[in-house]
Amino acid sequence: MRHLLLDHGNSRLKWGLYHRDHWESQGHLPGHDLTQLEQQWIQFPTIDSIHGVSVGPSEQRHRIDTICHAHGQKVFWLTSQPDEAGVTNHYLNPSQLGADRWMALIAARHLNPEAATLVVMAGTATTIDSLDSQGNFKGGIILPGIGLMRQSLFQGTADLPAVHTGTFTLQARTTQDAIHSGILAATLGAIALALSRLDHATILLGGGFHEQLSSHLPNPQRIIPDLVLEGLKQWMGHHPEG
Repeated sequence: MRHLLLDHGNSRLKWGLYHRDHWESQGHLPGHDLTQLEQQWIQFPTIDSIHGVSVGPSEQRHRIDTICHAHGQKVFWLTSQPDEAGVTNHYLNPSQLGADRWMALIAARHLNPEAATLVVMAGTATTIDSLDSQGNFKGGIILPGIGLMRQSLFQGTADLPAVHTGTFTLQARTTQDAIHSGILAATLGAIALALSRLDHATILLGGGFHEQLSSHLPNPQRIIPDLVLEGLKQWMGHHPEG
């Protein structure tokens, strides 16, 4: 069977066409321009099911539903569960955990079995989640993503510039480097603190800003840019009929 898997986030829609235990193709679209999905759909072979997770704007999710329905398909939007695919969810209310984080945890359990993993997704928001060696999701933290931190400093101050890059140093001598370094230091500090609470853990790093963090993080680490799609693939392995 051929499955279209969707990761609808705050900024982008990522998709992957999954068939016979491998990706046939993958891509992404800006969330504000989903008309391209219809253009790409024409190139797809016959699809047997569509599954996905959505944490993005509801109007975009409705647009995705409409496009899929026009092609004779229904999207099955997945939600977090108390226990699934080898992961036990210890959120006080398991259904409140973001479905994207849940799929990233399922991916981590498959990619790093029987070992503790710190799952870091550096996207619009940065999420840092702790998974122990028995597959227990212990909890996690959410902080503004690198892009949001840049944006908030630029929009919330009178004189600070818009910054997209810089040199990382804790003794910056330009404003650009000071902003760049402060944002990275805040994110890296949160990761280090979470890592100190999880014994012998591997960092599993994904999200659009992963490249800006990876060189500053300790090993062992693995970079999986599309962690959520990987989790959806593993979810399909446990639910072959969808």
